[in-house]
Amino acid sequence: MTPITTAAPQPRRRPRRRTLRIWSLTLLGTAATLGVGACSGPGVPPLQDVWPEAYASVEDATSVAVEGGVAQSGQDIAVSMAGLLDGSSYAGNVAVDGVAIEIIGNTENTYLKPNTAFYEQNGGTQLQDMVGEKWLLTSADEDAFTLPNLWASVMEKIPAGDEFADADYTAEQAELDGEQVHKYTVSNEDTGRPVSVYLSQDNRLLRVEAESGPADSPSPTASPSATASGSPSPTAAESSATGSAAESGTGTLDFSRWDAVEPVEMPAEDEVFAVPGA
Repeated sequence: MTPITTAAPQPRRRPRRRTLRIWSLTLLGTAATLGVGACSGPGVPPLQDVWPEAYASVEDATSVAVEGGVAQSGQDIAVSMAGLLDGSSYAGNVAVDGVAIEIIGNTENTYLKPNTAFYEQNGGTQLQDMVGEKWLLTSADEDAFTLPNLWASVMEKIPAGDEFADADYTAEQAELDGEQVHKYTVSNEDTGRPVSVYLSQDNRLLRVEAESGPADSPSPTASPSATASGSPSPTAAESSATGSAAESGTGTLDFSRWDAVEPVEMPAEDEVFAVPGA
């Protein structure tokens, strides 16, 4: 997957939230099974030597672009987000199969622009006809799909700088988007499934890819759920299991534009849909 190089309105009543439930990409947990040795290919530095620097650069980052994809249980799930990690400016989109929502946000507001498929799965296109090309406004709280919420989930899964000191892993040279990189493969400590971490020659995190299965994650739900009224807002993490166990799948998170993402402008007030009666 190629990494993408991708005046607030007056206070008014917030519409109630619809939720686009997605399988959490942060279930690509990179925790390693600690072992007694490692196999490193020629020219590839030991993981325990480079990971502390890689982790420090992630922990100290001010901005990043994240692109993720999961294929599981017959569904294609994708998330793309870039912005400042303090939440002051970010933009991106989330999609489950054909249902997609474009997102722009800051620390106070999240602006959403769903596609036709979303409206069709939430009671028809009457609201879409009213909204037109304008943005829907929701708050940037802990339940919203914001860059800070996504990043907090990612950081919960990334091992600390010294965690690979005694890790059992394999290492090799690999090519990622035309660049020679270092690929390290460990095992998820809970499932035993392989997790691969790609680092640049200067020890920046570029990619995490993993296999998942019934033991790793709740069953995903592609169709958005909805309340009786209000605007859609996808959550940053998957909800609890709602049915039978999920089938095995694969997932990838790509990281790019470290500390180089420029702020984006928020929609002007006349570009935001005014909720009737607000």
